[in-house]
Amino acid sequence: MLPIDKMAEAEVSLRIAIFLIEQKLTTSNIQVAIDGAQIKTLQTIHFPIIDFLNSYGWTKDSNESGWQGVYTNQHWQLQIQIHSLPGLGDLTTTLQSGHTLRVESKKGPLVNSKSSQEYPLIREALGQLLTIEKVGDKDILAVAIPHSAKFEALAKRWREAPLIKKYGIRILTVNRENKVNGFE
Repeated sequence: MLPIDKMAEAEVSLRIAIFLIEQKLTTSNIQVAIDGAQIKTLQTIHFPIIDFLNSYGWTKDSNESGWQGVYTNQHWQLQIQIHSLPGLGDLTTTLQSGHTLRVESKKGPLVNSKSSQEYPLIREALGQLLTIEKVGDKDILAVAIPHSAKFEALAKRWREAPLIKKYGIRILTVNRENKVNGFE
């Protein structure tokens, strides 16, 4: 069961992966980097990754153990490959245009709160995006955050910032229906 008031970083990345495949925007398998601490620490499960993917028809080969590995869906030819390699971006794939999409994802609140976590979370994602170790000339860079009123307002404003526009950085908001704003 997912919490109604927040979205985990792994959930943001996986919802984008599902969106890209379902909208037929990608030509290659999608690589998703997820740190184990995002899934579970000690006995606490932070994000039920296998149950989440299974609920959308994505399953892993029964011969593989753990949550990392290759997930397939009988409705799609492409796969979601989950690993924990740092420095490549949280999500990487080749788009129909031939460009490589590299996304840095962030967790965050889905409802308004007294503290404004949204601002520093977007800034942190932008900082991580700027320090990706491997970027090609045909790469499209993006940050992804949960869709909420505050996140959407910040994303809308920051999409117009001069350097964001100059370098074509996308600021994506992702909702629980696997819809992504800002991808255009």
